[in-house]
Amino acid sequence: MSEFYLKAKLFFGPKAVEHLRTLKCSNVLVITDGFLQESGMVNKMTQYLPSGAKINVYSNVKPDPSQELVDAGVKMIFDVKPDLVIAFGGGSCIDATKAILYFASEKGMERPYFLAIPTTAGTGSEVTNFAVITRGTTKVALIDDALAPDGALLDAEFTRSVPPKITADTGMDVLTHAMEAYVSNQASTFTDALAVKALRVVFQDLPTVYHDGDAMRARGRMAEASCVAGIAFTNAGLGINHSLAHALGGRFHVAHGRLNAILLPYVMRFHMSEEKYREPYDRLAHELGMADADEFLQKVIDLREELHIEDTLADLGTIDAAAFEEHVGDMAEAATHDRCTPTNPRPVSKQDLVNLYRDAYNG
Repeated sequence: MSEFYLKAKLFFGPKAVEHLRTLKCSNVLVITDGFLQESGMVNKMTQYLPSGAKINVYSNVKPDPSQELVDAGVKMIFDVKPDLVIAFGGGSCIDATKAILYFASEKGMERPYFLAIPTTAGTGSEVTNFAVITRGTTKVALIDDALAPDGALLDAEFTRSVPPKITADTGMDVLTHAMEAYVSNQASTFTDALAVKALRVVFQDLPTVYHDGDAMRARGRMAEASCVAGIAFTNAGLGINHSLAHALGGRFHVAHGRLNAILLPYVMRFHMSEEKYREPYDRLAHELGMADADEFLQKVIDLREELHIEDTLADLGTIDAAAFEEHVGDMAEAATHDRCTPTNPRPVSKQDLVNLYRDAYNG
């Protein structure tokens, strides 16, 4: 028996933020980052909450949230005892909130209502049962239905201030989510339909938003595509593109979406080198109106170039060649055991992953 999973109730569109007025709450905890707090974005959001509700803010979230950050958040949530928790921010904020609530529940706290409001169009974390936290230099993927938010609010106005580089990184994360969900060994008719729709939107609207941050219709479509791709990969799983990015990002602290974008053509070529594993890429290309997997690969490369994303890991200029080679085996080992690897379409060895890392570094 198969099961299609979606827990979060969705609120989306230009007036989605108005939903906050309907919430029954008296004690709210907003989990966010320092920039969103200092820029006034948090206040812009919380003004829609019911009058009289007490607002507490935990704004210590950093990229690649650490276990220590999560532990501090668990302490705060026990102190505040909120009846509503809002994760407000990008994937790091939402993932941190998921982990805080998860570990607080393990310590006996009754779970409050959990609403996620993304401020980037990228991770889809607002509808997934998936979170990534960092322990030391290792990114750990948590997968549990208890992680999923109860509600998700998508309002493109909250993404308007995202700069072009982050728009590119998060948008390519959407593309990678959708593609890996489609070619996953656990894909279904339902997840295929969602993945194809997300990819159509990305190819059409991501360049528009990258070049014009005030293109709000395109911003709204990208926010929805991110969410749709999140639903797809929650049900189908991901693959080694994410496994490789997790291990590499944990070691060298490069933005997750940018790593996915750099790695993607190398991973696609690896899968397409054998006819059996090329087939879903050909099928996906046809669904998108392209001739075959080769045209699809070129479309990805062209999009990456338009978004000014590097061709190789070396081109980033932040990953020293000697340090990369020193840790490539450890990163490949970590990627082998990543929670995304079992749903990869093609079985992989540690050496396969070492080779992919080296290809992506050198080009």
